[in-house]
Amino acid sequence: MNSIGMAVVPATEFSRGELTALWNRAYEGYFVPIAFDELRFERHLRRGEVDLSLSRVIAVDGAACGISLAGRRGPRAYLAGFGIAGSHRRQGLAKQLIEAQTAAFSQARIAQAFLEVIEQNPARALYRQAGFEEVRTLEVLEWQLDKHRRQASTRPEPAALQPLHSACTAISRPTWRREWPTVLDALVREQAVALGVWRHDTLCAYAVMPPAGDGQGALLDAAALDETAAHELLDALATARPATRWRLVDEPVGSPLSRAASARGATLVIRQIEMALTLLQQDNDAPTFSPRS
Repeated sequence: MNSIGMAVVPATEFSRGELTALWNRAYEGYFVPIAFDELRFERHLRRGEVDLSLSRVIAVDGAACGISLAGRRGPRAYLAGFGIAGSHRRQGLAKQLIEAQTAAFSQARIAQAFLEVIEQNPARALYRQAGFEEVRTLEVLEWQLDKHRRQASTRPEPAALQPLHSACTAISRPTWRREWPTVLDALVREQAVALGVWRHDTLCAYAVMPPAGDGQGALLDAAALDETAAHELLDALATARPATRWRLVDEPVGSPLSRAASARGATLVIRQIEMALTLLQQDNDAPTFSPRS
């Protein structure tokens, strides 16, 4: 870019390498370290269905110094990353960037936009000023359980898993990065492994794990129809991969799995706040999520 002064432009004006470097600068010194190479950045874009033409980059005197990534699914959007490089913070650029992003949402006829922000992050005030409403509390949970003797679990195919995901969504709505398109992408493109728990002839709980040998316990998704099924899922996970310390991100407070994990001694690592910006009333055919769902 050759412009002088401040400018906010679509992220499509930058290469993947430039965006990756900008992302890493924007998240320097963040509450949770987040640094991507180009491969992981590309995966982040794919999982979040990030639309770079809807996303925005802010530059000062021709140098990119802030990034706002926006995912899009129909009439809904998701803030998949937002930050200002350390060298340009506390100059009012974040306010200009979020205002430009919300204007882009309006121009694209986005009805609702969502984000998650760590509870103690001062950016909460910035998002409120931009019109986002604090919707609900989410938790990052960690636990490790002893191997359990019960092994009533299977490896369901996506076609069998999707109806259960939908049923669990009706009980406790997942965040954007745990919605079905993201889960399916992990199963199909990343060799993620699904674990299912059955009650009689009904699939009642599931987890989506990283591939065997991955060495990490970060669950990509997990849910249960009720607290009893959630306990059975925790046992199945302990049996499937003994001695693993599991981590689950974006779990809504009060969900069946949250209650079961807490009862079994899960550790609360981070608390996040989901926020929503309503821009348009949705038509009857579009998926609608009430602010408190």
